[in-house]
Amino acid sequence: MMKLLHTADWHLGARLVERERLPEQVRFLDWLLEVMAEEKVEVLLVAGDVFDVANPSRQALALYYDFLHRLVDLKTVRAVITAGNHDSASQLNGPRDLLGRLGVTVVGEALEPEAAWVDLGEVRVAAVPFLRERDLRRSGAGESVVEVEAQVRAAIAEHYARVLAAGRALPGKKPLLAMGHLTALGAVTSEGERDIHVGNLGAVGAEVFAGYDYVALGHLHRAQVVGGMETVRYSGSPLALSFSEAGDGKSVTLVEVEAGGAMRVNPLAVPVWRPLQRLSTELDGLEQVLRGAMAEAWVELTVRLDQPEPGLDAWVREVAAGLGGGREVLKVVADLPLAQREPWEQAGPTLEEWDPPRVFAERMIAAGVAETAREELMATFLELLAEREARETL
Repeated sequence: MMKLLHTADWHLGARLVERERLPEQVRFLDWLLEVMAEEKVEVLLVAGDVFDVANPSRQALALYYDFLHRLVDLKTVRAVITAGNHDSASQLNGPRDLLGRLGVTVVGEALEPEAAWVDLGEVRVAAVPFLRERDLRRSGAGESVVEVEAQVRAAIAEHYARVLAAGRALPGKKPLLAMGHLTALGAVTSEGERDIHVGNLGAVGAEVFAGYDYVALGHLHRAQVVGGMETVRYSGSPLALSFSEAGDGKSVTLVEVEAGGAMRVNPLAVPVWRPLQRLSTELDGLEQVLRGAMAEAWVELTVRLDQPEPGLDAWVREVAAGLGGGREVLKVVADLPLAQREPWEQAGPTLEEWDPPRVFAERMIAAGVAETAREELMATFLELLAEREARETL
């Protein structure tokens, strides 16, 4: 039997409302090394978003390389690490030749189907990173949003089909596993994920992965199966990266490959070192609600009001600090009646809750752009946004 550990979405260097998360990430990586030693794991799969940004801080890079150093020192675990949409392919690929000699395979950008396969002894793994639009298609003039969406999805499906065919053609029958960093239709998202492709064009159905014995996915932060297929899974992020993930159980996924290729999947719960809580209260019950918050928690507090309360944010934080227990209110949300809200608030979601295509679509409507012209303008906007994304990851 062979044991693999599937994890993703570490987002090293991530912050929450300007609070540093590196201390929690240090503890997670310490724990991960302990688990691999205890469980006698032979392969670590990291399915993208190692870092939170394309140009990570010196501290985040040091944490990553220190982890790899200690992993190599175990002398029992090989690793396959692929890039996510937050990662810079060139950043990850920089030391890949050296790391390859130490048993760590790093794949920052899409490879040809035959080259994607990593032979790990009892199994083969297709190291497929985040597939950028430039890896999948060439833009054409006058394309509609619907045409672009269809082409991207078809190209992703074709890529996985070609990789699978190449794996089946390799000598010696072994279980075929794949990695990926994308959105699978029907999976549950949270506020912490940025759209994988502009406007989420890259979302695919679970049928894309038919034929693989196990698929280790990254990008969505909630651990979950895809399309009812127990062997197509998101491991989820090991830390709650936004308040929308408060209360989510975080885990990594232990995959045991039995004789004959059968897969046993067992999520392992990740400890919580800094709990996040979403609480709500009326103004007069504020202190009582804060007393009930978990010790050491970072809190998002929604206060239901009849009218605006100047200085609410500072007052809430002062009350929380006076209660002790290490809890801290990072975000205060004033829940006002619609009539009491500012005009820009009455429209619904805040700007932070909208992705760029949604903002552009609303802006076209506000500017009085004719409906017949909006589709072409949106297609141009998506092209420009994709090009900007590509430049940022070089």
